Amino acid sequence: MIKRIFLLTLTLLIAFSLNAFSFGFSGDIQNQDYLKSLKDKMPFISDMSVDQIRKNSDGFIQINMKSEGDTYKTFDAVLDNNGNIKSVDYYVDQMKYLFGKSGESKISRDEAIIIGKKLLENVFGEKFDYVSEINDSMYIDNALERPIIYKFRYKNLVDDIPVYNIDAYVYIDSESGDILKLKGQRVDELSFDKNIKMIDNVGALNVFNSKFNPILVYLKNNNDNFPKYRLYYALSIDYNLVGIDAVNGDLVDFNGNMLYDDVLKIKCDANDFKKSYSIVANDEALKIAMNELNNFHIKDIKVLDSKTIERYFLTERETYTFNMNHTDKSLIANANIAVDKETGNIISENVDISDDDGLFDTYGNLDRIIGFTKEILRGKDCNLDLLKKPAIEDDDYTYVFYRVYNGAIVLDNYVRIKTDKNGKIINVSLNWDEADKSSKADILNESIAKNILVGEKPSLYYLYTSKYELMPIYRLSTMNSIVDALTGQKVSVNEFEKGY
Repeated sequence: MIKRIFLLTLTLLIAFSLNAFSFGFSGDIQNQDYLKSLKDKMPFISDMSVDQIRKNSDGFIQINMKSEGDTYKTFDAVLDNNGNIKSVDYYVDQMKYLFGKSGESKISRDEAIIIGKKLLENVFGEKFDYVSEINDSMYIDNALERPIIYKFRYKNLVDDIPVYNIDAYVYIDSESGDILKLKGQRVDELSFDKNIKMIDNVGALNVFNSKFNPILVYLKNNNDNFPKYRLYYALSIDYNLVGIDAVNGDLVDFNGNMLYDDVLKIKCDANDFKKSYSIVANDEALKIAMNELNNFHIKDIKVLDSKTIERYFLTERETYTFNMNHTDKSLIANANIAVDKETGNIISENVDISDDDGLFDTYGNLDRIIGFTKEILRGKDCNLDLLKKPAIEDDDYTYVFYRVYNGAIVLDNYVRIKTDKNGKIINVSLNWDEADKSSKADILNESIAKNILVGEKPSLYYLYTSKYELMPIYRLSTMNSIVDALTGQKVSVNEFEKGY
């Protein structure tokens, strides 16, 4: 009996020793070396306690730390087997930190930029370049007249070429110089053969000129006078588009995958009979809004609030608006619908429904997804353009159906459907309105618009692909811009930065 107890104890001790690293016990010598290295590079984490240290399935070491003192802080880092830092995510809760600060700036913006750059280079052992300041609604120091927090974005440099699809962030308190946020990652530089012959920027410009023709689009400007919609020219509606492969000239997406100009035209079927209304009351308008949700198979949706707006921003007419919600286990639905008081017509609607278990037990190949979209738009007379190659992220596939009106794509009117890797539809979003849209009279010729959009030398970047490789690409800054079809003026627009 004593022998059995001894053997059991010995077995447990051996197992304990083998797994000590995985559970991150503080007495582990290697773990202490890792922690010391991190604190040497980032002294601002010295007062934080270790939450866990463990080895991931990929062999990398993950370290999580936190501080719950007067100011809450979190720190997450991933290291390779040699102790090199692969990624860092550090965050300081701003509200407690800022309380009682004087607001006097003692560090200039230029000094702060250098501080952030040197910090990143010291942590990751790679070169970085400053890109821009950013807006971050979580850090609202300016709105509260708190001390200024510099919020900077940087990019990794490989051979002095920026890595386009990776950003690093450093937030710095201008009064104390404290680091309030640090986020970035290391890039493996050995994955690209630098001896491969690449296209020069003149050749790249020729590729852009040969492959792109301006696309006419409608875009809504809520700050504009009526009509809210104006016509613009864009290089592409493909939200996957990043640039062209600098080796072979292929169009590539955010992960370095080749793209095809493959758009499917779809016609929606409108109802033959449409009700016409005179002046409608609030309860009638609510029934109209509820009936619209039948297309989504959503029942028992609750009205969170409703309003009567005298001059609705899309029409300047009196309108009822309804904010609705439905939550049932994993199924979540949110809807905002506006009904014109005079006609009873739905002026705008925004609906978002998600369920990780699959919406309505619906599985979708492309044909089913198209059919599902037509169900959602039942009763609407419309044409759609679908990018047949979906955006892929974390094994989810996203299809976007853009509305086509009067020969132009309405970027603000679309159906977005997301499926998991097995084809289950897990999210559907509709954004639609019936606001007046301007005519195509007296707009710029396409060739003029193309010269404005493409008439510049492309810039060389690296893409860090989904296979953890570097791919050289050329990119035009105008890919983030559109051209006003009436005036020829370039306009930057957020809709062309989706997925970036």
